[in-house]
Amino acid sequence: MGIKHHLVQGSQPLDLSIQRLDCVHAIIGRGKGGRLIIPAGWISVTLVLRGSLELGNGDLPWQLQARQLQLWVDGSLRQTSREQAWWLCIAAPAALWQKQPKSTASIFNCLIPRETTCDNGLARAVLHLCRPRWFKHNSAVNDATYKLGMLRDALIERQQPMQTQLERCSGRTILRRHQTLLRLLRVQHLIRCTIETRLDLISLAAVANYSPTHLIRIYREVFGETPSEYAARLRNKRALDLVCNTDLSVCEIAESLGFESESAFCRAFKHAFGCTTTAARRGQQVEASALIAPNLQPPRNTVVAPPMQQWAVAS
Repeated sequence: MGIKHHLVQGSQPLDLSIQRLDCVHAIIGRGKGGRLIIPAGWISVTLVLRGSLELGNGDLPWQLQARQLQLWVDGSLRQTSREQAWWLCIAAPAALWQKQPKSTASIFNCLIPRETTCDNGLARAVLHLCRPRWFKHNSAVNDATYKLGMLRDALIERQQPMQTQLERCSGRTILRRHQTLLRLLRVQHLIRCTIETRLDLISLAAVANYSPTHLIRIYREVFGETPSEYAARLRNKRALDLVCNTDLSVCEIAESLGFESESAFCRAFKHAFGCTTTAARRGQQVEASALIAPNLQPPRNTVVAPPMQQWAVAS
């Protein structure tokens, strides 16, 4: 297995579906207008270093901001730089990410798609694949399998906090529980991307291929809250950020968040934070309970695997 490097500049497109399947593809994107298409059956890691990047799956687009990392394993993915941006992407067929190609518990079934803030260690693991000249005197580090393995292990280490959620999913095998978690994460992802639209429960249930009643029950079991409560918490966080950190009028904020009127938004804000929007903008301390996610404990008779030992790579 080798590494094939690509540079996407300006409006240059790159379609990985017509590229080699026996190597890892490391892409560096610069400028405005670049496009990248990653086919289904691939795993990709995208890191935005500067600016923002528009990602899309099907008809659903979302923004990835600077210092954010997107791990994607759930179908095809397209990436477009609508503005001046600098970004990195590591992509390869799922089979190349496996620790043991013949193992039934493949790494594809262990990696959980997520969007997260990228720490320095994880960023180094991505950079090592994109910039091989850093290690031209070290044959071990130049090995594609070794470097992809380090990135894979770093990703698995940082998803350890999701172990409790995985164990709460229905299914007698790790593969079944992982599939259940993927369905629920699709619902979460759709809520995050359409926070202003306020999709109804029937639409959310259709994404997971569950009935609305079953979705509410299993979602609450896994995450400790319903999809509606999760959406409300995200909307509260967005509302507080817009009120305290922007110059937008309350009317503009209410409209952007999908409220019927300014008064409806003000009532909801005061109910969530215990103060008015005016007081919040003046610096009054607000109640933070509306922003706190449920703190789930591991299910009974479940042994949660300890975090992997911290690794480091000399740069």
